[in-house]
Amino acid sequence: MKKMIFHYGYRGWRWCISLIVAPIDWMWCRLGGVRWRRGWRLSGFPQFRSRGGKILIGERFSAHSRSKGNSIGVFQPVIITAWRRGAEVIIGDDVGVSGCSILAEERITIGNRVLIGAGVLIIDTDAHPILSEDRKAGSPARTAPIVIGDDVFIGARAIVLKGVRIGVGAVVGAGAVVTADVPPGKIVGGNPAKIIGSF
Repeated sequence: MKKMIFHYGYRGWRWCISLIVAPIDWMWCRLGGVRWRRGWRLSGFPQFRSRGGKILIGERFSAHSRSKGNSIGVFQPVIITAWRRGAEVIIGDDVGVSGCSILAEERITIGNRVLIGAGVLIIDTDAHPILSEDRKAGSPARTAPIVIGDDVFIGARAIVLKGVRIGVGAVVGAGAVVTADVPPGKIVGGNPAKIIGSF
């Protein structure tokens, strides 16, 4: 009986809190140009920036922008950016992110049930031209879309660079710099990332 009272009391308390928090989360997402969905869990306030692009996020999204609830802590909020007109960030269902930065100038697609650790950087552009002459001339940076498959885990402080495809169920080790495709079910680590194991 006590267990039942505790269970339903806890659920009732959570429901009351959600009535207070949900409108705040909804408004925050709306201001960032993102459609909020019931069932999202936002710890702190992620930054959504869309400069004429689109950010589409699926069901049961979880974002930790503060250290509470994250075992290793975070040093920045979650930042998701569609940086220019036509850019797209598409995130599937049941995705969890912690203090990471996702920047698309073209397109970044993240599958279902993906976990992205604290301090991860996913960027589909060089941000600036590599050659100084091109920078002086104001040439655009090179871009290439990124695709991250279902059930991928990306460890803390990893970097995923432009044009990369990460296969279903792959694991990117903490601190890895991913510059080439990762086959499904493989574990990669290092700089540049290389296959160090498989499932």
